[in-house]
Amino acid sequence: MKPETDNEDHQPFLGFRDDPTKRNSADDEEEQGVAGGNAMLHQQHALKTSRTRRWLRDFLVFLATSLVWVLAFSFIPGPQQQALTTPPPGTAAMMPTPPSMSGLPLPLPQVGQDGKAGTIPDPKYLAATHNMTSEAKLVMCGNSTAEAKKAGCKYDTLLNHWVPEQCYDKEFETEYMDDDTWHAYSDVNLTKRLTREEMGDQESYYTSIADHVNHCSMLWKKQFWTMFEERRVFDGVVVNSYHTEHCADFLKDIWGSNRTEPTFVRVAFSGCWMRK
Repeated sequence: MKPETDNEDHQPFLGFRDDPTKRNSADDEEEQGVAGGNAMLHQQHALKTSRTRRWLRDFLVFLATSLVWVLAFSFIPGPQQQALTTPPPGTAAMMPTPPSMSGLPLPLPQVGQDGKAGTIPDPKYLAATHNMTSEAKLVMCGNSTAEAKKAGCKYDTLLNHWVPEQCYDKEFETEYMDDDTWHAYSDVNLTKRLTREEMGDQESYYTSIADHVNHCSMLWKKQFWTMFEERRVFDGVVVNSYHTEHCADFLKDIWGSNRTEPTFVRVAFSGCWMRK
């Protein structure tokens, strides 16, 4: 068996070296009697070809990477684009302003002291961007108790709204009433309790602070399950941004306070969104 030597361990693979300052296997060929001039020319040609290909490869990688970054930044909206996508005042995305109370215009939902009751949906209300109401049909209850009853709507004590029957959620209303703070009163001192049936026939009534907290927390639960289950029908209150912001502010402000004043509730009429 032929003994292995250190020279053999460092023989170039397939007669090619990575170090351009050293001659390739031509050194070995000269030692074996092979003409070294032709080998040198062949080596130099191979090196030039390798460098050219490497330069071309690096250039193509740079070009492709630059193109990817250009495309990525082109899809990021700039300040001007964002300004253009913001709906101007008075568009359909803006909430309508209800009649003023005590000379001061109130934003929806119109209520008394704390803004508990919800919205009076505008048929023209459509969000400026795609959301769960996009391409959904809005069914209304009218603008009075008589119109709501004629349309077959039901009064929802959780929402404090008349809603189309398709959007009346008995399960959530029952859970809300289990708290036993839902009771409504015809007077500000909370002494004259109304029955559930009487609540929807009033123009307004009063509830306690405890009911206000329960109302907001239950509506957030309902809002979550409406989105999580991708329900095909849902009332206009759970998708009303003003009401959500109101409940967030109210729950934050009520924490640690000693407020005991009653909440004024204005009976309202909501719509029902139905998706295909």
